[in-house]
Amino acid sequence: MFRFGLNRFCIRAGGRMVSTSGIQNLRFGIKPLEVSMKPLAVMPSIMSKSVQAMQTHDVRTKGDQELVNFLTEEIATEKKSLQNVSKSFENFQAKFEESVLTLTKKFNEETIVITLNVNHTVDSEPVPEPAERSGNAEPAEEGGEMKSKPHFDVDIVKGNQTLTFSCSYSVGEVEPVENQEEYNDLFVIDEVSLYEGEAKDSSYAVAGEILDGYLYDLFMNMLEERGVTNDFVDKLSQYSTTYEHSLYVQLLTKLQKFIQSK
Repeated sequence: MFRFGLNRFCIRAGGRMVSTSGIQNLRFGIKPLEVSMKPLAVMPSIMSKSVQAMQTHDVRTKGDQELVNFLTEEIATEKKSLQNVSKSFENFQAKFEESVLTLTKKFNEETIVITLNVNHTVDSEPVPEPAERSGNAEPAEEGGEMKSKPHFDVDIVKGNQTLTFSCSYSVGEVEPVENQEEYNDLFVIDEVSLYEGEAKDSSYAVAGEILDGYLYDLFMNMLEERGVTNDFVDKLSQYSTTYEHSLYVQLLTKLQKFIQSK
């Protein structure tokens, strides 16, 4: 009787190597083990990294992209009318600190300091009524020229004391007073204060509208002698407009970069 050993060896059949253990199993009715060949699963870490890379490739929404496109056109348009802001203005030296503009000059033994903030100062000039236009003049566009007309403080500094005039641009036309010379001041004195050192909330200030009329006129003369005239204030509005416009373009540019950043 032949005895079949359990040792495995291979024979070549039809060009393939076949294990004799498989033949023996068939002869004795033993089914060979079935090995299923399934595709290798992709590692979760690799998949997650791929998905993350696709998600972070562009996180902007449709609204963000539309905003970026608009800003690109708006910046290009605004830069066409953008003007350089000089560091000197009407014998004053200018200092810029974000929205705050400070002008300084010497006058005899005094230091004249004008301070203003351009935030929320831009508005459109009133459009002339149809009766005020010439016969051949074309109808004006809706809204007039955009101008900055900020409130401004004029400080007259002598030693440790400061005389401050808080001023603003006149609104509308000033009605002439009977038997008096007509003055069309472009600005008015809103408040007057005098203090030592730094200004405090407790420092006294008087409203310009309750000042004696003659005292008010003397104060206006005092400012005029130091260069704060109607002509100066008119030019100050244009200077402030130019500076505010430069800040507006800077804001649009920063906003565009902020939205585009990832």
